[in-house]
Amino acid sequence: MNGMAGELGHFTIYPDGHPCGCGNNGCLEQYASATAVVRMAREAIARGEASELERSAKDNVEFSARVIYTLAIQGDVAAQKIFEKVGKALAIGIGAMVNSLNLPIYVIGGGVSSAWDAFAPAMFAEMKWRSSIYRLTAPDHPDREKKHTIVTRALLGSDAGLYGAARLPMIESLTQTETFRTVRQ
Repeated sequence: MNGMAGELGHFTIYPDGHPCGCGNNGCLEQYASATAVVRMAREAIARGEASELERSAKDNVEFSARVIYTLAIQGDVAAQKIFEKVGKALAIGIGAMVNSLNLPIYVIGGGVSSAWDAFAPAMFAEMKWRSSIYRLTAPDHPDREKKHTIVTRALLGSDAGLYGAARLPMIESLTQTETFRTVRQ
């Protein structure tokens, strides 16, 4: 109605979860974004559960989601747990979308999408549990005759939103031109 649909980042994932800047608690953005990854790492450090993350935070002025991702890929258990949380949160949000919309494809963009290999296994496992539709239409489902539900990362990574925003006025212009032609005929 007013151009504000599709804001998956503000789906409530955990009702009693971390406060979000939008005024809600437990938004997906608070569990599946680069800033969320850093926040969860700092929380794990504060609880004394992440010695390697703590060392990296002290040694690295630019302690970022990329640093935490690197540690996860290198086998740091605390960093891996953070990305498992990211995957689970995405699965809850996307699983709800699959159940309600049943679209053929869902594309994950943003900065955290570059850590796909760290969170995707947990995301897909959780989605099969959370969404009966995904479970029945997943690409690895044995019934190859069914249409599949594809969940993938944006090829343009964190720049996908910028390219989409830049393209939107062109699409609107084309739509208006086509509507004008149809009305004149």
